[in-house]
Amino acid sequence: MKIVLLDIKVRTTAKSKFTAINMRNIILLQKELSADCYYFTQQLINNNKKYDIAIFGFGSKFSEVNHTPKFIINSGVKKIFWIVGEYEQSMNPSLFYSCKKAGIDFEVLQNFNVGAKTFGNRCIKQHFINLNLLIARRANDISEKKYNCIYYGRWRPGRQKYFKEYLKEEIYLSTSIKNMKKYNHAGCRSKYLDTINWQEKKETLNLFRYSLYIEDEYTHKVFNNLANRWYESGFCNNVVFFDVNCWNTIRKSEIAYFEEQIKDYIVTDYGSLQTKIEYCNQNFEKHLAIQKSWRMAEQQLRSEMLSELKKIICSE
Repeated sequence: MKIVLLDIKVRTTAKSKFTAINMRNIILLQKELSADCYYFTQQLINNNKKYDIAIFGFGSKFSEVNHTPKFIINSGVKKIFWIVGEYEQSMNPSLFYSCKKAGIDFEVLQNFNVGAKTFGNRCIKQHFINLNLLIARRANDISEKKYNCIYYGRWRPGRQKYFKEYLKEEIYLSTSIKNMKKYNHAGCRSKYLDTINWQEKKETLNLFRYSLYIEDEYTHKVFNNLANRWYESGFCNNVVFFDVNCWNTIRKSEIAYFEEQIKDYIVTDYGSLQTKIEYCNQNFEKHLAIQKSWRMAEQQLRSEMLSELKKIICSE
């Protein structure tokens, strides 16, 4: 079966730098499925290739909605899937108009509990699958650790109270300039960095000993697989500190078996985070080795996930 991946934004060009996690995942998926991948409008114009299956990426309000539906109709696609990484993801406009104009329904490949969200009449099936495992890979060689703890990512309203609690003084925050204003307005007083570099084996994250894991309040009750940042910390040799409100996620994830050890890496506020950093700095290598032991099955889980994914998308 011939598969095409589509995540076309109006502003995307052939020279775009794909550092956002959604595009990094799409590129990995392209390789694993031996698929074609189109990410800027010019690739669709006068494209006469035929496909059996189309997989739409995460989408945004900037999604291209004119050429994409035409391409879906002309390519002869019979099945459409949509990747939904988390609960707050809104309808992909290019998917919506493509399904409407082509008269094709779609299935969802989602990273959180089926039933936690619906996607309209065109959605005929939802599949729960840990797509975040795509980003998991073997760890880099350990480089010099110059800094202690970092949190990185865009502004998320559902984490505001945790941002205000943890992002202070000695904790680094990596985000875009646009998002920095929102963090500042919320009272965060971290050491600010620009967005992280994700060039393989040269990731900014390698320079840090620790990474902070916090989640939206909604996710405390609705299970979402461990976030990409968990796997990124793995290949960048970070020790991860979990906010205490993440226990539901931990206990339903692949690291649940290690609950007793995980208790040593739970934090409740800025003060406890600093205490944990000071304690772990006494023997960082020991704590890194402990957390590496939790990850020994990651590559097997990734392979199993990909086998399940291929079975889903290629089933009759």
